Amino acid sequence: MRGNIETKIIPAYPFIQYNDDENVVAFFNAYNTMAQQYLEAFNSLGLPCWTSPLITGYLLDWIAHGIYGELRPSLELVRGQSQRGDYNTIEYNDIPYAHISNYRAGQYSFISDDLFKRVLTWNFYKSDGFQFSIPWLKRRIARFIHGKDGIDPPVENTFDISVTSANGEFHINIPDYGNDVAASLKNSIEQGFVKLPFIYRYTVSITRKS
Repeated sequence: MRGNIETKIIPAYPFIQYNDDENVVAFFNAYNTMAQQYLEAFNSLGLPCWTSPLITGYLLDWIAHGIYGELRPSLELVRGQSQRGDYNTIEYNDIPYAHISNYRAGQYSFISDDLFKRVLTWNFYKSDGFQFSIPWLKRRIARFIHGKDGIDPPVENTFDISVTSANGEFHINIPDYGNDVAASLKNSIEQGFVKLPFIYRYTVSITRKS
């Protein structure tokens, strides 16, 4: 219970024979101040709340995995293979004959704390209910786009998001406000990081907004 949480430390103090030493007294005062700050930080941490600005990095990974069973996704970076060097395809003495250019296929990049928190909010937000519908999907998209660090911003309308469906396929158009969040959501949907009913197919496009 909240009432059982300690809000004040038991302060350290010097022995009485050192009370008149300014340096010793200053040391204990500094120690007590730091200890109180640590106590207040731990009290305000709120481990289950991933939207807290104190929950970042490895601590965020530990909480997401340990409490919610979610691992930080890694986006696949699509890299095309470029073969060069066949006869008469490039100027002489440019690259060695029959040489293939260097590339690394299948590279991955872990998403940032901000985007990971948005994914967590999408997957575990309960207030929308559990019945899948177009309004449910549009609210999820709007919350992902506008909810920095996974917060639940007030979503007044979803007019800037377009969702249409036909023959079991949903066509989603996401607005891009210049912060690359729309592209990250597109990748998250295509690579299955955000939870959606598996019985449907989803195609995602992006529209740049001024």
